[in-house]
Amino acid sequence: MRFLISSLIAVSLLSTSTAVAHQPLILLQSDTTAAKGPLLVDGTISFAVRASFTKTGQTQALRAQFKVGDQLALQYLIVDKKPENSLKSNQLPVVVITAPSGKKITMKINERTKFFEPYSQTNYFYLARFNGPAEEGIYKVSITSKAKSSITLAIGEKEIRGQVVRDYESLTKCPSAATSDASSGITQLRANALIGMSEAAAENCANQLNWLYRIAERDEEMFMLTKDYRINRVTVYIKAGLVTKVDVG
Repeated sequence: MRFLISSLIAVSLLSTSTAVAHQPLILLQSDTTAAKGPLLVDGTISFAVRASFTKTGQTQALRAQFKVGDQLALQYLIVDKKPENSLKSNQLPVVVITAPSGKKITMKINERTKFFEPYSQTNYFYLARFNGPAEEGIYKVSITSKAKSSITLAIGEKEIRGQVVRDYESLTKCPSAATSDASSGITQLRANALIGMSEAAAENCANQLNWLYRIAERDEEMFMLTKDYRINRVTVYIKAGLVTKVDVG
């Protein structure tokens, strides 16, 4: 199970009126579908997602989690240099946003607004922006190339440290039952299998394994817990509907 905690050294992306610090996230060639790509645990936290392509027809993708009342903020940018700045709009990658309900939104390139990013001394162009109420659940964002090119997607607006989960599909699989859980105790490695699961899936998995289960924190709200230690109990921490940490006991 692997976690990618984004760097604290932010890439600053400036809008026309405010400065927003975005944490860098580079998509990999293996991120060909949203299921294979990274998951942003909280889609309202700012990330600068970089996608690079060597030829036409390549796809890179990711997921982002949202709660009720969240805003989905997404900007499409390119660096002001060749080949990107010489490509026509119909030659640039296509970005498609798929909501939890299945509704699809294709970002339409409708501007070419310059701005200078002082942190990296880089000139960019804004090409498209989307901002609106988010549905509860996990959004999929896919980027498909039409030529050799690279783009940046700025996601989220909160300037706080964010968390990215990779190998998301494998994280959602409940481990097999083991008699040692009750006799010698749940190991931390087995307990960590809950990380990345939804709150409901984690509780269901714990029940299947006959683990005692309790929640210590949900979205920064702390819950009162007993101080006794139980070798067959897991204590979980929830953020944006997903388990982000598990303690044994």
